[in-house]
Amino acid sequence: MTSLPSILLGLLASAVGILSIVTLRLAATGRRQRRAVEHLTDALNRARQEAEQQKSKLVQRSDLDSVKDEFISTVSHELRTPLTSIRGALGLLSAGLLGNVDAKAHNLLRIASTNTERLIRLINDILDLERMESGRAPLNLRRCSIHDLAREAADTMTSMADAAQVRMELSCYAPRDSIYFDADPDRILQVLTNLLSNAIKFSPPGSLVSIQIDANPDSLLLKVVDQGRGIPSDKLETIFDRFQQVESSDASRKGGTGLGLAICRSIVQQHSGAIWAGPNPSGAGTTLWVQFSRSARASDAALPALVASPIQRGHGLILVCDDDPGIRIVVAEQLRQHGYDILEARSGEEAIALALRHASEAKEHSYPVISAVLLDLYMPGLSGWETLQQLKLSPATASIPVVILSVVPPRDRPVRAADVQGWVQKPFNENLLLAELGRVLKTQEGPGQILLVEDDDDLAQMIVAGFEETGVSIEHASSRQQAVDRCLLGPPDLIILDLTLPDGDGFSLVDWLRRQPALRTLPLVVYSGREISEPEMVKLRLGPTQFLTKAKVQPWEVEELVLAMVHRLRSTAADPAA
Repeated sequence: MTSLPSILLGLLASAVGILSIVTLRLAATGRRQRRAVEHLTDALNRARQEAEQQKSKLVQRSDLDSVKDEFISTVSHELRTPLTSIRGALGLLSAGLLGNVDAKAHNLLRIASTNTERLIRLINDILDLERMESGRAPLNLRRCSIHDLAREAADTMTSMADAAQVRMELSCYAPRDSIYFDADPDRILQVLTNLLSNAIKFSPPGSLVSIQIDANPDSLLLKVVDQGRGIPSDKLETIFDRFQQVESSDASRKGGTGLGLAICRSIVQQHSGAIWAGPNPSGAGTTLWVQFSRSARASDAALPALVASPIQRGHGLILVCDDDPGIRIVVAEQLRQHGYDILEARSGEEAIALALRHASEAKEHSYPVISAVLLDLYMPGLSGWETLQQLKLSPATASIPVVILSVVPPRDRPVRAADVQGWVQKPFNENLLLAELGRVLKTQEGPGQILLVEDDDDLAQMIVAGFEETGVSIEHASSRQQAVDRCLLGPPDLIILDLTLPDGDGFSLVDWLRRQPALRTLPLVVYSGREISEPEMVKLRLGPTQFLTKAKVQPWEVEELVLAMVHRLRSTAADPAA
């Protein structure tokens, strides 16, 4: 019989063995846990390092984007400004305004003008593409008619088609209520005119360029079909890349930058659409297809075609302020040829001194007053904005209308531009400059025609009645289309605008007005049935713009505001130094 001590010793030995095994297993588990913690720590450190590297790359990319934006802005100014001088000087010489030139010289001027326009198109295309791809060209969406935009594009390209002896034909196979979609009309026009320009350029004389529109419940489809030489199958996709031509000699023989279709694709993709090219199944030539998504709503009116205003001979004293002597010489000569007298300033400081001195002399000696200031924005010393601010702060010069001459497009004008009466983008067309200046000066003579755009006839009659004994003529348009038709007859001097109209809205009307050189800076009183937000105010501003809410003001208060604006404009015309 085994003794108790032996049993206890055996149990103790077993316990020690078990404890040893447990200890070994715990130690192994601890080692595995330590290794896991070490691996996790290493992974966290690597992740932290990668995050820091990624953050550093993002900062570097942001810095590069800033440098790129600054570079594009500098290129825009430094290239467009001298090109404005070159274009204007060549235009003056070609027109024979500075003396007759012989046939050989005229041909050289034609070559220089053609290549100047080509260089301007290249710069504009590059800047447009960069703006879109960097997200700095947001879409201004409106309800549009694809049929009316296509007709407008065809009308724009008529002169080019006539010169090339190419016929254009527009066909719409879609029901009228299915041709509307939400888009930025300016951008879509840019796409359509670009496609038509290419089609005409590569079509033989006597051929047809066809624009065809169709629709289904979900999308709109537009085709531009030409009868030209066609595009090889291996280049149907690459033609949408930058600086791509079907043949290397096309740039010199046919003109163009090789960026047009790249811009078209970028714009179409911004609209969540698609664009592609294919051969004509019926024979020679190419078909360009553009597809846009559409929504069910189709109640808004389409945008009318652009209307060019006639250029009349002007009169008055114009102060031209630009640090570039070439710009000053060209602008001054263009204006002199159309009857204006000119003062020149090469800086903001000089412009202010000239304006103050001339206002004082005009008051003392009955000299002609300064009718308007043409002002560059980017100048050394006082910038254009600072110059504008000082002109408006001085009682002697505050009422002189200011027209901005800048590489900045009018659609990008900041809110602080409310004191600006006109805007012309460089490089500018001479007719556009003269039209904008003529419109601004006409406004300063005192408004004689007010256009009331209001769909409520009872309210409209009340407002019209309030003006009966004021010496101001007021016309009533009860729809967007009536307002457009009235503006096409000639620009009114001030518009009172309701935002809710039976065939559209006030936003689309303002958008159309902005696209008309003679209408884009009209004084405007927005008379709305609801509160208008700050972003909406930016979209609705034309020239001097006031915002009233119907629930908060009475019709006679609208009359008082309009008459105050009238009085201010008339006082400006009568005594600019007042």
